[in-house]
Amino acid sequence: MRDLTEDEVREILREHRDGGAISRLYATGEITEDAVPVLGMLSTQLEEDGRGEDAERVGDVLNYVLVAGERPPVVGWVGKV
Repeated sequence: MRDLTEDEVREILREHRDGGAISRLYATGEITEDAVPVLGMLSTQLEEDGRGEDAERVGDVLNYVLVAGERPPVVGWVGKV
């Protein structure tokens, strides 16, 4: 595991936008209290679906979120990726 850049976070989350916490993180960089459980459930579901590499990448985003903590939208985030 390594530290992700904001660009990498967005790229990993692109296909997993959910209209909720994942979409907010993807679109604005906002991290809400529900981001951790939602990302954990997504990682588990991907693993169960036989998508281990994708599950690992989402797990990397989960670690990013845990380190960053809750935060409001990030100025300039939409200019990424």
